[in-house]
Amino acid sequence: MFLDETFRVKVGLAEMLKGGVIMDVTNAEQALIAEKAGAAAVMALERVPADIRKEGGVARMAPINKIREIMQTVSIPVMAKARIGHFMEARILEALGVDYIDESEVLTPADEVHHIAKRDFKVPFVWNLSSGSPNTASCPCRTSPRAVSPRPPTPHW
Repeated sequence: MFLDETFRVKVGLAEMLKGGVIMDVTNAEQALIAEKAGAAAVMALERVPADIRKEGGVARMAPINKIREIMQTVSIPVMAKARIGHFMEARILEALGVDYIDESEVLTPADEVHHIAKRDFKVPFVWNLSSGSPNTASCPCRTSPRAVSPRPPTPHW
């Protein structure tokens, strides 16, 4: 397992972010507004996944140039989503230097069976019970030592 100082700091930061607002953004302007409004972090998105699915498209990782622009604009942590099982999207996000990666069920899955091997990465992965399963027992592939949860669980109504 990769436990250098940077990884430990990011895991600690994720603990400190619990309960804070993590805003979904699609551009640097939105990210700056979120930061000024007090967001604890931003999640860089290509477009709103529900809109992409409604239009019949594939919801995938945000474009590299959008992520870079967001990272250069704000001083708060920047997270980005990778499709389930798409380890190359996660590698690209790691190379870009995002603070956290979310292997996300809201994006179109790249692999219906296998998840990303998180132990092979130096950047922490986040998991969010409020956007996925209502309990950790139903998502064991995501609750590994490589995953941290900056958001507390929220009820599913």
